[in-house]
Amino acid sequence: MRATLRFRGDPVRDHRGQSLVELAILTPLLAMLLMGGFDASVMISDKVTSGSAVRQGARLAAELGGSQTNPGTTTTAIDMQIVHNIQAMAGGMTSATIQEIDIYLPTRPDGSYQPGTDLVDQYLVSAGGGVTAGTQTFPITNRRQTPPNETSIGVRLVWRYSPPAGIFPRNMTLSDYSVMKAAPILG
Repeated sequence: MRATLRFRGDPVRDHRGQSLVELAILTPLLAMLLMGGFDASVMISDKVTSGSAVRQGARLAAELGGSQTNPGTTTTAIDMQIVHNIQAMAGGMTSATIQEIDIYLPTRPDGSYQPGTDLVDQYLVSAGGGVTAGTQTFPITNRRQTPPNETSIGVRLVWRYSPPAGIFPRNMTLSDYSVMKAAPILG
C-alpha cells in the first residue's frame, strides 16, 4: 500500500484557480468584442443602404434634369421627388437617423460637396421624417441638359448612427454622396 501525501499548494488545485481567474478576465473582454462586432456590422449595413439611397437619388436627379425637361415645374417640386425617393430608399437603415439631404452642383473633380462653394438645395430632415428647406441656391434653371455641357448633379445624405449595443462612440455623424450628369436633351 502506497501512501500519497498532498502538500499545500497542490498543482492540481492551483491550475483550477488559475483557469477561473483567466475566465473571469476574458469573459467581459469577449463580450465587448462580440458587441463591438455587432455594432460594426450594423453600421456597415447602414452605410451600404445609405450609399444605395444616394446613388438612386442622383440617378433620379439626373433623369428629372432641369427646366428643359420640366418646363413650368418648380425647383422644390423636383427636389421633393428626389428627397422622398432617398427617404424611401434609406428607410432600411436600422440604427441611423437622416439629418440632411443636399442636391448640389459639384465644383470639385471628385464630386464631393463643398459648403459655401457649391450651389445647393438643402433639405433638413426632422426625427419624425418631416422635411424643411434650408439653403436654396441651385434652381432647375441651372441644371443644363444640352450636350456636351450637361450639368453634374450631386446628392448628399448626412445621417447620424446610434450603435444598438453602445460600444461605438454615440451619435457618429456620417455622410455619403453620389454625382451623375443630367440626362441630355437631344434635339
